Amino acid sequence: MIDESKEGIFVEIKNYTVLKQEMIKELNGTAYLLQHDKTKARVLVVQNEDNNKVFHIGFRTPPTDDTGVPHITEHSVLCGSRKFPVKDPFVELAKGSLNTFLNAMTYPDKTVYPVASVNDKDFHNLMDVYLDAVFYPNTYHNDKILKQEGWHYHLEKEDDAITYNGVVYNEMKGAYSSAEQQLMQAIQKSLLPDTTYGCDSGGDPKAIPQLTYEAFLDFHRKFYHPSNSYIYLYGDVDVEKELTFIDEEYLSHFDYLHVDSEITPQPAFDQTKEITVTYPLADAEEEEENTYLSYNVVVGDSLERTLNLAFMMLDYALIDVPGAPIKKALVDAGISNDVFSSYDDGILQPVYSIIAKGCRKEDKERFVKIIEQTLQEIVENGFEKKVLEAALNHFEFKLKEANYGRFPKGLMYGLSAFNSWLYCDDEPFMYLKYDDSFAHLKKQIGTDYYQNILKEYILANTHKTIVTGLPKKGLNKENEAELANQLQTYKDSLSADQIRQLVQETEALQEYQSVPSPQEDLEKIPLLQLSDIGKKALHIKNREWKAAGIPVVQQDIFTNGIAYISYYFMLDHVPVALLPYVSLLTALYKEVDTDQHTYSSLANEIDLKTGGIGLQLSSLGVRKELGEYKVSLAIKTKVLEENVPDALALMEEILFTSHITDKKRMKEVLAELISQMKMAITDNGHTAMANRALSYFSKGAYLKELLEGITFYEFANALYKNFDESYEQICRNLKAAVAAFARPENLIISYTGMENLEQPFEQAVNSLKSYMQDEGEVVEQQQLPLEILNEGFQTASKVQYAAQAGNFLEKGYEYTGALHVLQVIFSYDYLWINVRVKGGAYGCMCNFNRIGDAYFTSYRDPNLSRTYEVYRNVVDYVKNFDASDRDMLKYIIGAIAKLDAPMTPSAEGAYDFICYLSGITDEQLQKDRDEVLNANVETIRSLAPYMEAILSKECYAALGDEEVIKKEADLFKEIKTLI
Repeated sequence: MIDESKEGIFVEIKNYTVLKQEMIKELNGTAYLLQHDKTKARVLVVQNEDNNKVFHIGFRTPPTDDTGVPHITEHSVLCGSRKFPVKDPFVELAKGSLNTFLNAMTYPDKTVYPVASVNDKDFHNLMDVYLDAVFYPNTYHNDKILKQEGWHYHLEKEDDAITYNGVVYNEMKGAYSSAEQQLMQAIQKSLLPDTTYGCDSGGDPKAIPQLTYEAFLDFHRKFYHPSNSYIYLYGDVDVEKELTFIDEEYLSHFDYLHVDSEITPQPAFDQTKEITVTYPLADAEEEEENTYLSYNVVVGDSLERTLNLAFMMLDYALIDVPGAPIKKALVDAGISNDVFSSYDDGILQPVYSIIAKGCRKEDKERFVKIIEQTLQEIVENGFEKKVLEAALNHFEFKLKEANYGRFPKGLMYGLSAFNSWLYCDDEPFMYLKYDDSFAHLKKQIGTDYYQNILKEYILANTHKTIVTGLPKKGLNKENEAELANQLQTYKDSLSADQIRQLVQETEALQEYQSVPSPQEDLEKIPLLQLSDIGKKALHIKNREWKAAGIPVVQQDIFTNGIAYISYYFMLDHVPVALLPYVSLLTALYKEVDTDQHTYSSLANEIDLKTGGIGLQLSSLGVRKELGEYKVSLAIKTKVLEENVPDALALMEEILFTSHITDKKRMKEVLAELISQMKMAITDNGHTAMANRALSYFSKGAYLKELLEGITFYEFANALYKNFDESYEQICRNLKAAVAAFARPENLIISYTGMENLEQPFEQAVNSLKSYMQDEGEVVEQQQLPLEILNEGFQTASKVQYAAQAGNFLEKGYEYTGALHVLQVIFSYDYLWINVRVKGGAYGCMCNFNRIGDAYFTSYRDPNLSRTYEVYRNVVDYVKNFDASDRDMLKYIIGAIAKLDAPMTPSAEGAYDFICYLSGITDEQLQKDRDEVLNANVETIRSLAPYMEAILSKECYAALGDEEVIKKEADLFKEIKTLI
């Protein structure tokens, strides 16, 4: 609260002392650092007019081992507390609040509990539940919470083999299935071995079962104290009211405690260290050319903000931007086809890594030599001025736009504050500001400043490691056999009574998980009323006009001077056989030379004149008649309004003058694309399998597979393996694809902004038309070879991703807004309890769309057939669904929260344009909202036939552990290895 009469001085708040205040122009607000008088709890307040208010409480939580106790504690404190003793208050809030963000995060050295909401009452309620959770968790009275969220010995029958189970245990089995995640953990450990960063705060699955109940409680007792806390409030918050509440209800009940949580730095090494780790490879994959090589350094410390921004620029210029010198040198030398970097600046000593994937292990010395030679050349000759100007503009635009997608910007500001605040109590503002640093960095362009950074922090830096990740076939089997032997040895050491006790403990845990919290406890969770919720649906802001005969769909939304522009080319009439080549084009565009620029100078032009140019493929169902769909290729830009003509000229240049038949670049781009796609499919197996299962019957999903799914991955792989023989045909098909989509009748322009851009659009469209064909045969939508394949994909993963899909519309059931409510019920009740809580999966989700396509899918799941059984039982669950009026209100509020989630201007414009393409009107959105608000128990039960229709398709797709897929082969028609 600011007292205007005292020139912006913060009004004194009882029991707090204001230590520091500063106007932060970058956040359009004022920041205050306070300290709670009794406990010395640290408080950061950022006051501005943003109505998406954010609160978080964080703790410094340095681990001393790999048991994952910080991570398990993060999960466990949200399983009931003193005032809110329900088993899962987090879930109750997720399904019954208007939150715009609700989660908790474990970092290497801190744990943070953030919430956000635009509703004042809701914001207060969320804050209250989270504060009670962190300070007074039920973990002290209930050891089943550790067993459920962390780990336990699982034994359902005396004759069964003992296994480990637990949500975090299975989550980290999934994380440790990723070669890159294992490598990143090894890199951090290699550089900072004698610090807390030498331990895995998330937990190593081999070490998690070493965590005892006593050590678990001791960790909370030590670190979860107000004296070790960091409290953050952001936005249009009644600060005096909320801080008074926090003091009276929580902080004042504690005395000051000295908490030894200081994070100490790693002394620099005298010389480079070399370390080798192994990671599992599927049996069908080749160990040759599957090695990871990494070059890693410690870069200063986190209290050097200008160095931090300079290093982000340098990393971008050296590795990320097309044609970046280190990446190009390593690719040209044949070391790797996929080179990337990591700059971890969220720890005390930031770590920078250059990583090459798909290497030969014997190339390690060449890898290091090429990096250092390339850097030495830059140190001696300097960067081209434009390269640094482009990199600086790229990050300055990004920070000023503050577009963090679904994450509230206030949340991201608060998390970034930790980069300095966690290590220096009186420096919480450092990472909230950037203008002065950018001004300094601009002045340094043209000097030797940047070369000196490379010299000091990379070339001459002895705090360096070379970490090699070697693939090993059968490693998973070895590990699983070793674990099975350990568990069998443990079982053999138990008496008959102890084995019976284990069975009883497993039964007791399952019973605990099956029995819902008492109604009187559920009613202690604060809940809004329907009167707190707006009745009116979001208004679609599309306005259509023409530029040189081409439709422009404008969304009149305030964007603070940024124009968001997309050229959408409809692909509905492109021959199906050419669609994968359209997808290949999106990978080639910006990565090959054009008539005017080399691909590296093109990247500089894009960053100098725009906030970026990107390409996007989409497949969208249209509810006019069953099975109708729109497939599109979009080229998009975000640009300051005065630079729109430059941006449109660059988009034209990319589309029509790119050297798409450049053989060398094409092969390099293909190789990198394949590497990145494989990682994306295995890391996001839940979405990959959901679309795969949908593609067996859905035209839209089938086309999405052709454009960016496993089908396209297999297509790209086949092209690469036979590249020289296929090259001429690839070129012919790429040219044919351009000719097929680049026609005036296929183009629609989307523009989000309030400026009148008729003149630049008119000129741009006339110029575009000079490249386009407007004659020739139009291909009608073709019959697609849809077939239920029911595939199981084997990988080196230790967990599964299991999807089932179907369609309700084709059985005559109309889409209804009540499905939004059912999705909340499934996500936070039925699926959450049966797949996550009881089954041990990290996540499970479902979706029902307007064209009737629907799916259920699991994430990092230890099970397979058990999860499919849960899906099959949804019909009976919905038929027999019952809920109190209060519970129904919760589900409705949860559904409305998703419908009303705040959007950035670009996201709102994109949403409105999707409504335009798919024919969604204001009336339909209002009908959906009314159906959500009016949903009751009978409404939900009436959806049982929908579920029956979905499951009757019997379409399954799963990805996961080779042995599990093989063992449950009866689920599938075909088993494949993802190579």
